[in-house]
Amino acid sequence: GFTKRKESEYDCFGAGHSSTSISAALGMSVGKQLTGKQVNNCIAVIGDGAITGGMAYEAMNCAGYLKQRMIVILNDNGQVSLPTGTPSAAGTVPVGALSASSSKMLSSQPFLDARAAAKSISKLFPEDLQKLTRKVDELARSAVSGEEGASLWEELGFYYLGPIDGHDLDNLVPILENLRDSDSSKPVMLHIRTEKGRGYLPALKASDRMHGVA
Repeated sequence: GFTKRKESEYDCFGAGHSSTSISAALGMSVGKQLTGKQVNNCIAVIGDGAITGGMAYEAMNCAGYLKQRMIVILNDNGQVSLPTGTPSAAGTVPVGALSASSSKMLSSQPFLDARAAAKSISKLFPEDLQKLTRKVDELARSAVSGEEGASLWEELGFYYLGPIDGHDLDNLVPILENLRDSDSSKPVMLHIRTEKGRGYLPALKASDRMHGVA
């Protein structure tokens, strides 16, 4: 069910419908900043079904506008309460080492530092050249990651990484550590692909239940 603070101390906010995790994480991040508390990573996890809701896009648009530090993890497994995609879309086919390797590179501090330096220099150029350098940056990152859809999240003000295999912890953990240690204030969209119920055969076979079992 939905998060409910009366039910669990681990439910940090209450919800009555889907697509609310990003706005909740954004509010927590802004709240920490306004109260002078230590600024750390507020992380929202959202599924490929919930991210189709308008509230999710409103929150992403606001986070990009505010340049608020937060991480959104998109869990792409082709499931809502029923399957929403083919087995390959749900992540049963590995996304491959190339995507995982490129995501590691794109999330590393040296790459982020070099990119930030290039952007600072480009601000000295005339507006027409600035637009050109932004387009080159977008095309270069798409070429490295192989993900043309990155432009959607970039337009919303997010730094996009993925897609990567969410079950490959040897690659996923270093990427999360890179994001944790980054001093960038830009919100991040980390796109992972997983398989619903992986590791537990009854949940793996049941497309209509046991969505919280892995």
